[in-house]
Amino acid sequence: MNRFGEYRFECNLPTPPLGELHEFRDQSRFIVERNSLRKPSLKGLNARQYLSSIESYIPKEIISPQNYAEMKTLTSSFTGRITSFFGFETRLNNPDASSDYLFAVSSMKGEREALRDMLEKGCFPIKCMDLVVWQRIRNFTEKWTNPDSILYNNVFGLWLEFDRAELSSPTPIPCIFIQTPLLRIDTPKDIKEFTWLTTSALPLLTGHCVSKKLEKQMKKTLKHLPKGVGLMDVGVMLSRPTRGVRFCLVKIKPQDVIPYLTRLGWSDKKKRLTTLLKKVETKVTRVVLHITITEEGIDKKIGIECSFSPNRYHLETQWTTFLDYLIQKGACLPEKKEALLSFCGVEQENTSIDFDFASYQVSAKIQNDSFSSALVRFISHIKIIYTPDAPIEAKAYFGVRLFGNSYTSQEGAFGL
Repeated sequence: MNRFGEYRFECNLPTPPLGELHEFRDQSRFIVERNSLRKPSLKGLNARQYLSSIESYIPKEIISPQNYAEMKTLTSSFTGRITSFFGFETRLNNPDASSDYLFAVSSMKGEREALRDMLEKGCFPIKCMDLVVWQRIRNFTEKWTNPDSILYNNVFGLWLEFDRAELSSPTPIPCIFIQTPLLRIDTPKDIKEFTWLTTSALPLLTGHCVSKKLEKQMKKTLKHLPKGVGLMDVGVMLSRPTRGVRFCLVKIKPQDVIPYLTRLGWSDKKKRLTTLLKKVETKVTRVVLHITITEEGIDKKIGIECSFSPNRYHLETQWTTFLDYLIQKGACLPEKKEALLSFCGVEQENTSIDFDFASYQVSAKIQNDSFSSALVRFISHIKIIYTPDAPIEAKAYFGVRLFGNSYTSQEGAFGL
């Protein structure tokens, strides 16, 4: 296939009869026309290549060229196929055009093994591997990729998040979020489902045992969960002076948040969070509660992650109304709203078919690489940060994820 998307037919076979030659030319013309609807595959790119592939869609109101160049420099060190899902975090009420960078490493499709190989085989800068933090991440990854380890089936994925200040550092340090099964403690037997986190995962990443006081607070947090609510992610802020562990709790109803926090000893005397939650409930259909657990209890700062269920990625049309609400609250600048909405879209390898969720699925769920690729740009969620006696803040998390259509990939080399 040459640079214009046309196929050359070069062979030494005998020339067919004239009638057969006409038929062959007609078929060839059809093949070329069909394949002109195909773009290069987006499968198997490394982290920097993914950033380069979407660079023309990056809103400069949110990520400046300098900010983006720093991200690309950072990802030059991340070799191999370690991610097919990445994104950015930006403050919506800050005019500064800067964002954090984050990417996911899945337990599927060999991504965790690619991360291990990158950290073990010298592909990562030596100056970073001299840091104790990166040595811990390497040790964690070694355990995670070992089928005999308790982490192997309990850690579904990792998120590595690099704050803005870390992007320009010669030795950047990430915050780490562990994606878990939906943990909760209903009976004493359920404690066993929790111990791998406190005895293995967290000590590996932090370099020290979880204290008895902190473990007690973590267990209390899980024991008092409302019915049906589970722990989805556990975060350790390795690059920040913040103490404690971040819990991200899913499937929680807005009306259950305040009673739950009250059982944990958290209080909001002016009931501003109650008012906020009632309003949020009318604007979004999915809420995730973010709390930071310390030895003393729950930190005063609360995160309310807002989005829509089911996830329709770039096809979601309800973000406009929610962003307008945040603008009215002084938590979002109008230009950032427009920039976020302009980011959403999709690039398909096969442009002859429409993107829909009946034919496309997340690529990590497809067993092999026999699929037609699509790279989706979307708003993942918006997190409202609530602190008693302070104005609310809002952060947008906008992401890029690889999808695949395994049905169309079976059409053959010429797309038939």
